Amino acid sequence: MNKRLSVCHAGLCLALSLGLADPAFSQSEERPVTINAGAGLTTITGFDAGRLDHGGNVQVGGGHFFNQYFGITGNFMFNQLGITRSELNTLNQPDGSARVYSVTADPTLRIPLHGGWSAYVLAGGGYLRRTVEFTRPTLAQTVIFDPWWGYFGPALVPVNQILGSVTSNSGVVDVGGGLNIPLPGASSKGVHLFVESRYFHGFTSNSNTTLVPITFGVRW
Repeated sequence: MNKRLSVCHAGLCLALSLGLADPAFSQSEERPVTINAGAGLTTITGFDAGRLDHGGNVQVGGGHFFNQYFGITGNFMFNQLGITRSELNTLNQPDGSARVYSVTADPTLRIPLHGGWSAYVLAGGGYLRRTVEFTRPTLAQTVIFDPWWGYFGPALVPVNQILGSVTSNSGVVDVGGGLNIPLPGASSKGVHLFVESRYFHGFTSNSNTTLVPITFGVRW
């Protein structure tokens, strides 16, 4: 009898410890629907590492968690990239840039940590669009108004003339992970800063597109 009571007591203690181990997490992550926005650095790997140059990214996303651990998140990301000088010289082009858009859906596993912090991992896929443009600087005529000097008339402004562009639409797979960091104070309950890194592999024509964006932002 005493042994049975001891086992029951141990089981009750375990259940209570699991349920109350991190009340800050359950309070700050209780919302089933989340939204996020952020920006950061994008690095290039793979075949395009010597062709496309590093750049920046912005992203917005959201998701629904079925419990405190598992959910489905969606993400839209825009990456603005350059073209390396060596590649421009090889192609005999004066200048250029590249843009990459992606939309993905990602099953996400969230792991509670101490003090309301949480880590997460994700993997999924979706759609990717890559556009590469070659340009050269030139001047264009426009009409300006300067209220300080009272001038209204034509003027020349520097612009980039597009010499040619190539666009490829494809599927993409991505994996990644990050860390949610709660903001202090009652007024910020449920609001987190996050840092995240992902690996994107897009099956674009002629050459695959492989990106590793690192993003910092806010998640509600």
